[in-house]
Amino acid sequence: MLLGVAHDTCGSTDLGRVERQRHIVKSIHICLLSIVAGAWLLFPGGPGLAADFSEQNSSRLLQISQNAQIASQDTAAASARAAAPAYRAGTGDRISITVYQEPDLSINGVRVKADGTIAYPLLGDLHVAGLTSQDLQDLVIGKLQDGYLKKPSITVIIDSYRLYYIKGEVSRPGGYTFVDGLTVAKAVALAGGYTARASESSITLVRESDPENPLDSVGVNTAVQPGDIVTVGESFF
Repeated sequence: MLLGVAHDTCGSTDLGRVERQRHIVKSIHICLLSIVAGAWLLFPGGPGLAADFSEQNSSRLLQISQNAQIASQDTAAASARAAAPAYRAGTGDRISITVYQEPDLSINGVRVKADGTIAYPLLGDLHVAGLTSQDLQDLVIGKLQDGYLKKPSITVIIDSYRLYYIKGEVSRPGGYTFVDGLTVAKAVALAGGYTARASESSITLVRESDPENPLDSVGVNTAVQPGDIVTVGESFF
């Protein structure tokens, strides 16, 4: 009986010692944390460094988000350009044709006339409306090979394009000079942006090449070609 009591007493003593040790270790940890925290606050620029670190992380995350958005828009615009048909010359465009080592057969910045033709040395009037640059190059090469040059080397450049038109709910509706890579979003921006009544989901596009079949509810990344007409509709809400 005495042995049992002694054993229980010893066990209680051991448990108490363990609990005291745990309490001491915990107290030491708390003290160390307090010392480190106090030293950080006392250190010149410590709180500022923490704030700067937080601001730098926020700025970095914002920049990453903006870069991702820009990359997405650029990809969409590039896809729209890739899907757009090859450009075809029309009335009002200015065209240059350079024949290698033949300056007398080269023309610079000649405007396409109302009947769709340009005046060309030796060959007279050439009908170019509706032709791509490659089509025009093939046309001139074929004609020059017919009695003038054996192997002409030719470069065709569209120097400036005819107007496109934007109307409806934009700040400055009217006709604007086409620029390469033009999309609906860029056309709206060049026209001063949307009005307060504009509906971005109600934009129609009439292609000069297919005026009988207007495109309804086009997206802002849809490619715009010279002679096209963009109409921004009005929101009813």
